[in-house]
Amino acid sequence: MQSHSLIRALVLLVTLLCPLVQAEPLTSAEARAEQVRQTVLDILSYTRWPSEPATLRLCITAPTEYAGALLTIERQANGRPVDVHRYETDDENLGLRCDVIYVGVLSSQLRLPLFERLKGHPILSISEQSSECIADAVFCLQAGVDRVRFKVNLDALARSGVRVHPAVLKLARAGEGAQ
Repeated sequence: MQSHSLIRALVLLVTLLCPLVQAEPLTSAEARAEQVRQTVLDILSYTRWPSEPATLRLCITAPTEYAGALLTIERQANGRPVDVHRYETDDENLGLRCDVIYVGVLSSQLRLPLFERLKGHPILSISEQSSECIADAVFCLQAGVDRVRFKVNLDALARSGVRVHPAVLKLARAGEGAQ
């Protein structure tokens, strides 16, 4: 009996003290990765596909700085599951496997054929390393020290087959003025 009381007291003590234990603060790289993850989730929540998928398929391709954070995504804020996978850039089935494609560092020799294969498929594309945003990605992220900004390529959006809420487009324009 006495040992049960002692165990209950210890459990109560641990429960009370746990909130006092502080987690290690994030490094600046970890904070940026989390900001990129959240920005991608926010963009996805304002995107609509011609036929809304029950599970959103997010594909990561090419070397990326923030893949680790993106691979932790399991669901959107609205509860829709997100299935995240990494694929080779030359995978012929990306157009069939993906609703969203997140592209890392990619040469134009590989970028052009990739986006050519995606034509005709309703896919939202997000690029990690395209500061001018004149290539074929719809959204181009720019992770800074304090926040993540993004640009929108309206031509690529028109070709993508997906719709993005106008408020997101305004936010991208506002971010351009803040730079």
